[in-house]
Amino acid sequence: MKHLVVYAHPHPESFNYSIMETTVQTLENKGHEVVVRDLYALDFQPVLKPEDTDAMKSGH
Repeated sequence: MKHLVVYAHPHPESFNYSIMETTVQTLENKGHEVVVRDLYALDFQPVLKPEDTDAMKSGH
């Protein structure tokens, strides 16, 4: 089975990171495929700005 884990926490020493790592390791040990998307590492910006919507409308 394939899994996507979306992780968003700025500190790799956090309890949330430990939970994510344990989840990934447990699933992989059971033969599952796991992909982690770390939103902080991807510099994800959750705020949609007016210029973003203008770019989408113009096809960029």
